[in-house]
Amino acid sequence: MGQCNKCGASVNASEIYEYAGESLCEDCYLERRTKLVTCDPWAVYSARSAKGKTLQLTEIQGRILNLIKSKGPLDAPEICKQLGISETQFQNDFATLRHMELAKGFKDGEKVLYTIF
Repeated sequence: MGQCNKCGASVNASEIYEYAGESLCEDCYLERRTKLVTCDPWAVYSARSAKGKTLQLTEIQGRILNLIKSKGPLDAPEICKQLGISETQFQNDFATLRHMELAKGFKDGEKVLYTIF
């Protein structure tokens, strides 16, 4: 039995992945390897071409959107704290909202704040 260096989960030795000197469970390994890009012209184009079709957000995406509509603009740590989600989960779900042109980020001095599009 091994342990994930990121989340601390107990994992069978055969299910541990090595990445950048860390021993990771499958979920943490995939999280480290897959980084969504917020400014992705192809994703924005794809989302625009799907406009007019029924909009389907995940529960977390809906909660992020509702939070920044009602209390925004907010920074990522505040959004994560209020929704009880990790920063990685926020970044992944926010990228989708940005591609759909429902939410955006902007700089306020040194801080990045998130608001509706």
